[in-house]
Amino acid sequence: MTLHCADPGGCGPLVGEREFSLMREGAWLVNCARGCLVDEAALANRLESGALSGAALDVYAEEPYSGPLTGLENVVLTPHVGSYAREGRVAMETEAAQNLVDLLEESA
Repeated sequence: MTLHCADPGGCGPLVGEREFSLMREGAWLVNCARGCLVDEAALANRLESGALSGAALDVYAEEPYSGPLTGLENVVLTPHVGSYAREGRVAMETEAAQNLVDLLEESA
């Protein structure tokens, strides 16, 4: 399962014990969206039990992350660098510059 969505705001994790129980045994979870979307304790339980084979996370409920997932060998944790691809950085920098130009033009 991969997560690529915005934070719906205030509804709590979208993926918790119930959703993990519906996943096929041996599945992986990849979250590059928002940390608040995943119940990290439930994920750790599923990974430790072997119900899930692994997880890859670039986002966390609290950053920097220092929770129980750090001690698991079947987890890849990256420090919120998913947007560091050249194309992504160029797009973000271009959008930021355009937003500044738009603001200055509105103020003139």
